[in-house]
Amino acid sequence: MRPSSSSLFAVGLILTAPASAGEPLTLANVPAPPPLVADEPLARAFSLGRAARSLDISALHWQKTRKCAACHTLPPYLMARPYLAVVSPEPPEVRRFLETIVEHRLEGEPNLPKDGVSAVVIEVAAALAFHDRATTGKLHQRTRQELDRMWALQRPGGDWEWPFRDTPPRKSDAHYGVTLAALGAGLAPDGYARTEAARRGLLGVRKFLTAHPPTSLHQKAMLLWAGTHVADLVTPKEKEQTLSELKAVQRPDGGWSLASLVDNRNDPDRQTEAGRTARLEKGHGHEFLVYVGRDKVYRSSLASDGYATGLVLYVLRQAGVPTADPRLRRGVAWLKSHQRESGRWFTPSQGWHTQHRIANAGTAFVVLALHACGEIPGSPHREKRAVSAP
Repeated sequence: MRPSSSSLFAVGLILTAPASAGEPLTLANVPAPPPLVADEPLARAFSLGRAARSLDISALHWQKTRKCAACHTLPPYLMARPYLAVVSPEPPEVRRFLETIVEHRLEGEPNLPKDGVSAVVIEVAAALAFHDRATTGKLHQRTRQELDRMWALQRPGGDWEWPFRDTPPRKSDAHYGVTLAALGAGLAPDGYARTEAARRGLLGVRKFLTAHPPTSLHQKAMLLWAGTHVADLVTPKEKEQTLSELKAVQRPDGGWSLASLVDNRNDPDRQTEAGRTARLEKGHGHEFLVYVGRDKVYRSSLASDGYATGLVLYVLRQAGVPTADPRLRRGVAWLKSHQRESGRWFTPSQGWHTQHRIANAGTAFVVLALHACGEIPGSPHREKRAVSAP
């Protein structure tokens, strides 16, 4: 008889118990994280401490065992972890690892395929810029170096070579890399977006986005977020339309579903007979939505999850929606009542991936959302909103 996923989780949770209570986590002593499973029990009570420890375990163990700057774990971790410094100090190893990748121009991932080089550079550059902004408020030399390298890899059309893996939302289309690059430049301290390299690169970004408007809600959310830091990416009308669409797909329980964000029914390049047939199936639009991949059609549950709820709440706050908005309060309530025993928030894989590692990025977005909604006491470096000039 095969053990259930919940019993596997219980074993994993036991194995992750620290050697001594309160011992700081390092690469040397980090335990393996418990399995990422949908039926992991909910936590008995919401805990920022558990969230911090879960993020630390996932990131340090991934770095230790994979030596990989994968987009689903280390970059989101570096973006979010400073906001939990009030709970527990941030381990320095992940920041050092990404700086080492930049300094020595390492691949950032074992056996990195050629189409993944630009993706790693953009992810690392954006993560370092976000971390600089949230901690010292000063642009680190390695951050500047990777941002400059990012622009050197930009193609004439304004985009970058991007890995297409049918794993939305991060490795499914070039749009994600373009908006993330814009965010990295716009968030970087010390007026980096006004440097000549950034100004030229952002002109290319605007060129690409004009020629390739967003077709999914995830693309629109990323563009709206980038538009809060980079000028002339989103018009006032587009901003209000995206805000309206994001609010409209809030689930009855107060959360959001990643299936709603990656649904690509409006993508002109994904109009297939198989997709149209799947959308006629019973339960479509109520229980699941469809993502049409390059070779296969995927059905994704409409259940609320950590990634979508965290991202949408965070973007709504960045766009100026007040914390007292009833939709935001319901979303925060969902987050606080759906933390798992390990301290993370679950998000199912979309597309062909089945390992649910997107939950690591989801937990990071939850932390960003909770901070943006005033649910985490204290703050790292004082936030400064600076929208770059065209």
